[in-house]
Amino acid sequence: MTEENYTSALLAFVRREFLADSGDQALTATTPLIESGILDSLRIAVLMAFIRDEFAVHVPLAKIDAKNFADIRTIAAMLHEESVVEAGRA
Repeated sequence: MTEENYTSALLAFVRREFLADSGDQALTATTPLIESGILDSLRIAVLMAFIRDEFAVHVPLAKIDAKNFADIRTIAAMLHEESVVEAGRA
């Protein structure tokens, strides 16, 4: 899966799950997720479940931090990197 595929899927998920009630659909790949209040600890857990179920990518606990979850583009890049690492182990 490409970074662009991850980005599209993540944007759709975040809009649907976290922004549907707010009417705020101005989310972009570079919208700051934590700073804007879109992501908090509970929503990161929900997002991690989506990532696990939808993409079957394991994100190491050490990578679950504000730096790696700053915006959709950063998350997509991390997922792409992790999927390449996992494929190399297989």
